[in-house]
Amino acid sequence: MCGLVGYTGDKNATNIILNSLKRLEYRGYDSSGIALNINNEIKVTKSEGHLNNLEQKIDNSLLSNAGIGHTRWATHGTANETNAHPHTSTNNEVAVVHNGIIENFNALKSKFSPKLFKSSTDTEVVAIMLGNEITTKSNEKHILECLGKVCQQLKGSFAFAIMVAHFPNKIFFAKKKSPLIIGCGENQNFVASDVLAVLPYTNKIVYLKDSQMGVISSSEVKVFDFNLNQKSFIIKQVDLNLQQAMLNGYSTFMEKEIAQGSFAMINTLTKLKKEKILFKLPKNKIANFCQTYPNIHIVACGTALHAGMVARYLIERDCKMQVSLDFASEFRYKKPILNKKSLCLFISQSGETADTLASLEMAKKQGAFCVAITNVLGSRISQIADFVIPTFAGPEIAVASTKAYVAQLTALYAFIQLLAKINMQKIRYTQEDILSLAQKLEKWTTQTEWQPIIQSLASQQSLFFVGRGLDYFLALEGALKLKEISYIHCEAFAGGELKHGSLALITKNSYVIVILTQKDLIDKTLNAVYEIKSRGAKIVLVTQFENLKNQADFVILLKKAKDVLMPFVAIKPLQELALLCAKQKNVNPDKPRNLAKSVTVE
Repeated sequence: MCGLVGYTGDKNATNIILNSLKRLEYRGYDSSGIALNINNEIKVTKSEGHLNNLEQKIDNSLLSNAGIGHTRWATHGTANETNAHPHTSTNNEVAVVHNGIIENFNALKSKFSPKLFKSSTDTEVVAIMLGNEITTKSNEKHILECLGKVCQQLKGSFAFAIMVAHFPNKIFFAKKKSPLIIGCGENQNFVASDVLAVLPYTNKIVYLKDSQMGVISSSEVKVFDFNLNQKSFIIKQVDLNLQQAMLNGYSTFMEKEIAQGSFAMINTLTKLKKEKILFKLPKNKIANFCQTYPNIHIVACGTALHAGMVARYLIERDCKMQVSLDFASEFRYKKPILNKKSLCLFISQSGETADTLASLEMAKKQGAFCVAITNVLGSRISQIADFVIPTFAGPEIAVASTKAYVAQLTALYAFIQLLAKINMQKIRYTQEDILSLAQKLEKWTTQTEWQPIIQSLASQQSLFFVGRGLDYFLALEGALKLKEISYIHCEAFAGGELKHGSLALITKNSYVIVILTQKDLIDKTLNAVYEIKSRGAKIVLVTQFENLKNQADFVILLKKAKDVLMPFVAIKPLQELALLCAKQKNVNPDKPRNLAKSVTVE
């Protein structure tokens, strides 16, 4: 959620940290701050609101070669300057920025006088605890011993970047259950929440493991566990470049990423095939798959869960295997029955989603074989899972997921095809069908006259989506996109369920987006259309069947494709619908209020 960066090197730390924080804005934030080491003294500047506010407050005459910065998404304490990071110890010897949640912070605070605390945050207690142990006489080893001791007392999740006043060119760090990487550059090193923060300066990355800490200088990186045992690490060269994280002529990242959906499909499927990733599944897991894994559990959150719904439907229908599907935030609490015969599939764009991670850890403890689908190799989910099916969508900056969703679908369709082959079941598509469709969609735009539709929908207080079968999962995702970036209340209903209660909401002034892409469900979905129209509501029909145009007030006509592949076709105009409604309401679609890209807290 929050974003942090630490820098030490031979350049002006202020500019580097501010620019790095700007590349972390997509994670969501409400305040920001920076701490610099000036002549063995820590100087902190903080501000509420946009990073521009912080930039204007910083004294540009202060030059330093080391510093830490932070963008805060409030969890403990309101969004204001006092609660913004960095937080400092009472002797101002230590400054801390933090991503995560310290669950036992109240118990830890009770050991100190309340007068020592200025903020309402959980983080400040860490600065106080460290400052209580570290003095101007502390050497590097003692500081690391203190850091390890403090970390072992903390419950929850954390990634820390820490400055100590009398070590002006070093940044200390620690990590548990929150993302933290090291960027290794020439005469400079970084710690950060995300690779994007350091991309202009280096693509050589160390993905830290849980319960690790250490220190960086401009020329050295040291990594330890919390007991001060030194650990080896691997520097990986990431296949990303700064252009992928820039607008490149688009007005918003969401617009760019919707347009990149076809690329995400092609890139994911091509690399899965070229590197034969699915065939690297352990042979003993493949043989007699149905007998080995009679039950599959799909676990995810938000948009990833909707991709999982499509997968469950197709696995049960076409692979003849039993599948359950759960919100990651609920999975642990129902105490699922898992064992060595359980296959659990976890889907997360960032690979850092806290609820999904917690569910994965629980499943591993119970002996389940855990497969992860993620867009970030090196993420914590990819480190913990037994097997990883990567997606290759490239960085996704907008908070609302678009191209990552179609990349997840692509990976899932490839996995489903493998399951069908193992189980000797006939599948209704080939990988060539998906590639061919992606190439066609890359050049295709809807011929829809958007303005009348957008003007009608953007002024509504509530909107409804309806679909059946695969179209119902599209309805759920379409409704989620529209509500999260346009702030219009949206609900999605299964077409056959309208008469079981939901129809009470449909009035003469209602607008209903009906998705109809499945040939065998035309008549059943039209029944829902008739029910809606008889109440005087307006219909926006999203369909590949041109002969149904007269059934609706507005029509979004889709490119024709096999019914099983329509989730790839229909999602783009639904994403565009949400984007255009947000623009009509003058809302920034990239940074919806109250939301963050990587949900790293529960």
